[in-house]
Amino acid sequence: MIRLYAPSPLIDCQNISLSESQSHYIQKVMRLKEGDEVLVFNGTHGEWLAKITANLKKSTTLLLVSQTRPLQEEGDLWLLFSPLKSKRQEFLEEKATELGVSHLWPVRCDRTSIPKINIEKMEAHTIEAAEQSKRLTVPVIKPLTSLSDLLKNWPEERTLIFGDETLTAPSLGALKIEPQKSYAFLVGPEGGFSPQELSLLRSHPKAQGVTLNPHILRAETAALVGLSYLQVRLGI
Repeated sequence: MIRLYAPSPLIDCQNISLSESQSHYIQKVMRLKEGDEVLVFNGTHGEWLAKITANLKKSTTLLLVSQTRPLQEEGDLWLLFSPLKSKRQEFLEEKATELGVSHLWPVRCDRTSIPKINIEKMEAHTIEAAEQSKRLTVPVIKPLTSLSDLLKNWPEERTLIFGDETLTAPSLGALKIEPQKSYAFLVGPEGGFSPQELSLLRSHPKAQGVTLNPHILRAETAALVGLSYLQVRLGI
């Protein structure tokens, strides 16, 4: 059954309106008609079964019938990354969402080659991934932040794990993980962190470098390796 993200409050027997693009998808792509059913979620009120009650030219109205799944705890693991070229970043956003990352945070480093990000496109990619993966929430997307500012304002209660390409850091498997604590994983840009950035990271009290692999990994590969390992160790 089709799943849609709808930011409206989801309450029993309430009508909600879909966006113009969602209405086009429902009517023209999927060919659904009045009386057909879909699933909707908003990241707060779980998942609901809804029935199409009106299909107008540019709008579709749904009637919420019943909750199919309540909101569940999905973990609190952040992914921080240097912006990538379009297709590679879209892949990273999609896979991180499927894995259940709670926050996506683009970070500008000395060797970052992409100077800007498009928040709206990121939101669209993560929403689509959440719809397809049956996830009940959508990651929070943070604004592009410089690495130095990030480290200056880093929350004390969260450990920042970063991929260290110099092969001098402990292996990922040797990392001590405490499930009751909060974690984030940072992957650097193509070419790795600059010497100055490595110095900042290594001197930060909440940052810990790890060696992911003896080979040089692409950013999206490194991100998925780190995330998957942390999820297993954290039990999320």
